[in-house]
Amino acid sequence: MTENPLVIHSFGWAAKIILVGIVFLLTCTNLSGIPMDKAIMFMMVVALILDQILLNKPLKTGLILPLVVVMGLFLLSYLLNLPDSSLIIFFPIIGLFFAALVSQEQYFIEVFYRALFIHIVLGILLVISSYLLGMNPFVHPMYDKGLPFLHAAKGITTTVQTYGTLIISWFLIYYHKKENSKTGGIDRWAYYVVFLGMILTFNRNTVLIYYTIIFFKHRKLFIISIIAVFLFYLYYFEFINKLIFNFSTLTSRADLLQAFREAFFNNTGWLGYLIGHGNNVVGDQIAMKTFYKTGYIENGTSVLLYTYGFIGYSIYMISVLIFSILFWLRGETFYAAMVFYIFIVAQQFTHEFYSSTLYVLLATLLLIFTAIPFRAKKDRILSSAQ
Repeated sequence: MTENPLVIHSFGWAAKIILVGIVFLLTCTNLSGIPMDKAIMFMMVVALILDQILLNKPLKTGLILPLVVVMGLFLLSYLLNLPDSSLIIFFPIIGLFFAALVSQEQYFIEVFYRALFIHIVLGILLVISSYLLGMNPFVHPMYDKGLPFLHAAKGITTTVQTYGTLIISWFLIYYHKKENSKTGGIDRWAYYVVFLGMILTFNRNTVLIYYTIIFFKHRKLFIISIIAVFLFYLYYFEFINKLIFNFSTLTSRADLLQAFREAFFNNTGWLGYLIGHGNNVVGDQIAMKTFYKTGYIENGTSVLLYTYGFIGYSIYMISVLIFSILFWLRGETFYAAMVFYIFIVAQQFTHEFYSSTLYVLLATLLLIFTAIPFRAKKDRILSSAQ
């Protein structure tokens, strides 16, 4: 009995639509009161592992084995800090497994591309509706910068930063597709839509990452835009100071680290310095004595040191540097710079280690990395010179 190719084709498209829907829900970190995104990510990890086993796919142990070692460190930090430790410290392991497993399935590039675009468009529509129909929980009125009449896009995520991370992920996939001549007119129009979404975040970190992108991809545009921004800044000096160069928010973030400084540097023994406190939040006993009375740590370096200690932080730094160097060895200076900037520089302003959005971005970079054939930097230079 022969199979009907039309049925197979239809099933293929149905499967793709379902998968796009699942990834879209995965990016929705603020859709319900429960951490649905984390539950979906865990289920996807289980499904991808079963797919590897049932179809006898070769497992890239070079990605998986280091994660097992890291999981051992997290477990040690959790157990030795009971009862003050928290299970949330294990979520990055789920995120890392997700990124590693997804990177072995190249079809996820298109799935991410579509799912992220849907989320970005929805975020723009939610901003427009907030002006026409009134405030909604998916925008951020910018009272903190003295501009309450501006509504920053959050999408269906918790912050403008996490929504911005989804936008940056889409841009990275777009440029990867463009480099491989897989973009058309629709993609270029989609680019303008996503660019609008980025502007509507009014987020410094996202804008700086985008400027890093155009520095590599559109050098003339980068120079022209710098001149234009400078002239615009001279004309709208006070407004831009409030919107972009609002140093009071940077000062407040520094003040928010007061609990971390007190807990880590003044109330930590040698074991805590090595493997951390097994919790990403400073306890109330110390936090309540600070000005802001919060134990939340809004800085990537600080939260890694406090949670996983110098061992965990060192593993993180070494991993990022190796990943960046591997991109460079494949002749991809752009992606090498993006890895370094996003995971080291950008994390000094905030962090997303416990949000699924960061691992979608990491999976995007790994997918791009696995799609690039290895060619030594020297070979690339010689071939371009010929």
